[in-house]
Amino acid sequence: MPSRPFVLVVALLLLTTRVLAAQPPAESGVARDAKTGAPLRCLHVILVDSADHAIAHTVTDSAGTFVLVAPETGIYRVGFEIFGWERLVGPVDTLHEGELRERAYPLTFAVALHGDSLTPGGDLIAALRHRESDAWHSASVATPDAAIRYPRRMALMRLSGDVVAQYVVDEQGRVPGDSWRPLTFTNDDFLTALRAHLPTMRYQPARLAGHPVCELVRNRVSFDWRSPLPLVTLFN
Repeated sequence: MPSRPFVLVVALLLLTTRVLAAQPPAESGVARDAKTGAPLRCLHVILVDSADHAIAHTVTDSAGTFVLVAPETGIYRVGFEIFGWERLVGPVDTLHEGELRERAYPLTFAVALHGDSLTPGGDLIAALRHRESDAWHSASVATPDAAIRYPRRMALMRLSGDVVAQYVVDEQGRVPGDSWRPLTFTNDDFLTALRAHLPTMRYQPARLAGHPVCELVRNRVSFDWRSPLPLVTLFN
């Protein structure tokens, strides 16, 4: 006949197994830049169900890691979003109770969305905002575009150009200087103009379940020479 301590241990193991099995499934991972290997902090990550609905949201931490808990067993994918750029998604997973799926995600956001990307003939920003909800709302610029100065030398030469930069907007709506990274630019003068403006930029921060959170953003600034006044436009 089994001893009392042995029976107790077996009972505890069975109870632990049942508790773990009753836990909801989850997706976990680390998001990194595919080219540099650097972790992508404050990146918006979503859990997408079989109907392509975003059912859970989070942002990555400083190491690029995240955890998304599914409401129940089912078929899911992990999606990664930078506002205004095409969503990247991971492979399809069938998750069961208590299962934690872990994976590394090397990411390259290469396709910028345009006016008719989501709704033909429609307004891109309005369409992107429409698919947001109380669960997640992206950051939005609170300072005017006019604060970005058109480089004098470029204006005298009547030259136009643009800059695409990536940076973090923190919980206070500010841009930490160490987060800024230029991606493409047509001239060093345009790059310098945007860099000088970053410390003064203010955003309405992103909100996750009603609370302010940091967000990785990527913006294009267009410098368009027009007589008599050059035009600077921030596409957020």
